[in-house]
Amino acid sequence: MATILELYRVDYWKYRAEGNANIVLQYIGPHSRFRNTVLRLRKADRLNDSGTGWEGTNSGDDTITMKNLTKESYFATEVIGLLLGQDFVEQLIAVALPPGFLSSLALAMEPSRPESRRQKGIDLAQSVGFLALDHTRFIKPSPGQSDIAVEIKPKWGFLTKSAFLRKDQDIKRRKCRFCMYQHQKIKTGQEGTLSKYCPIDLFSGTELLVQDALDSLVDTPQNNLRLFVNGIQQPVSRESMAQCLSESSTSTSTQPDEQQQRRKSQWIESDNPLDHEKDASGPVRLTEVLTQILVESPLLRRLGRLQQALDSLDVETVHRLYTYLLEHDSAHLPEPTVEEFLETAQAFMDRTDMNAMMTEDQETFETHNAAGLGFEPEDDLEELPESLQLHFIREFLLSATLKDCSILVTIRRDTSSAAVATTASIISSRLEVDEGSPEFHEACHQIKVKEEMFVYKITCIDLDPKKMTSVPMYLKKDRTIVDHYLATVGDREATCGAN
Repeated sequence: MATILELYRVDYWKYRAEGNANIVLQYIGPHSRFRNTVLRLRKADRLNDSGTGWEGTNSGDDTITMKNLTKESYFATEVIGLLLGQDFVEQLIAVALPPGFLSSLALAMEPSRPESRRQKGIDLAQSVGFLALDHTRFIKPSPGQSDIAVEIKPKWGFLTKSAFLRKDQDIKRRKCRFCMYQHQKIKTGQEGTLSKYCPIDLFSGTELLVQDALDSLVDTPQNNLRLFVNGIQQPVSRESMAQCLSESSTSTSTQPDEQQQRRKSQWIESDNPLDHEKDASGPVRLTEVLTQILVESPLLRRLGRLQQALDSLDVETVHRLYTYLLEHDSAHLPEPTVEEFLETAQAFMDRTDMNAMMTEDQETFETHNAAGLGFEPEDDLEELPESLQLHFIREFLLSATLKDCSILVTIRRDTSSAAVATTASIISSRLEVDEGSPEFHEACHQIKVKEEMFVYKITCIDLDPKKMTSVPMYLKKDRTIVDHYLATVGDREATCGAN
């Protein structure tokens, strides 16, 4: 774990973003080796009797806390890296956090935070945070060119085909979790309108469906799509998505040919955004570049199939195993260690042909996945060895991590004279933040869209381990979503992905 004194000044950090569990700060200080880094900190509930403090998750033993938090980075790089491939997983460097620094940081960041997130704040009990690359930018800047990044929270990429699914939950075979949950969010006031986005289209690997999914995200981004230009978050709209790439083009092309300039002018002046989409000869749209990247990269397909393969039993059966083990021997139900998660991931890989999983059609994949379990719904699952029951609960938790992650795609135009269309790594940039600490690295690729070359990198972030004690919550939420959907919509909508 690194102690880097140059980091511990509050004015070196700027609020970037946050989710339910973590808050992310961007480094804006003077030290060049941290220029492309962010600091990720745990959040905790606000103390009931104080407006300035926060209720920590620390057990009181700083050594144990440091060890657990340091292992969190190992979970992302080793456990999830084993499943997804380490090139796709963000690196995390554990750094020590002085208590006074955290207190000052919490006060300084509070005005920048959205009101909806302030029921939690920076956990002042933590003694370790994580330094990570700012994946909204490239390590090496390119003069005159903009770094454009899109963060996508894709959510569940599959319709369950589990043989263990209860009959009254059969709707989950036709409607995806995201689309059903939209109706629950409207009821609770979390969202004002239904999203047009369906994850099944994004994960399909079919170019037109992926394009439609991205356009739907642009129209109704909710918290599933974010846009950054040179590390600064921008509002998401069709106009902003078009403008960021258009401005990047004009800033780097000093003498565009007359025909290209005329096309661009006609495209920008159109009042109908759909005209932009239909103009195959017009300027390259950002969603077109993203579509090609997501179709060509193996990450999205691997992510979706792992989500489904690791959730073979469905939450109903997982909860049944959890309850049985809890009732019979609660002492043996501690939270999984990183080592146990790694053993679970390795055992899954040992029984799975990953090459086949990536190339098989959906029906064949589902058949092979079911056969690999070694037992059927009619079997008495409580007769399975306790170790095997725990194994499948941990598989479910790994799937939960993959369902809740985000994908960051960072793009810029490649105007170098050596630009050649290939999907092989062409750049391997490194950033050494401190002597003795692991250095950050990024692997970049090239892609050609409408005769224009782009450099990109694609990374999976927000890969936190999930807790076994959350299984009852997962079941309750699942039932609430399904019951509300059936009560308000029924089974009259088209099956997700049936385009």
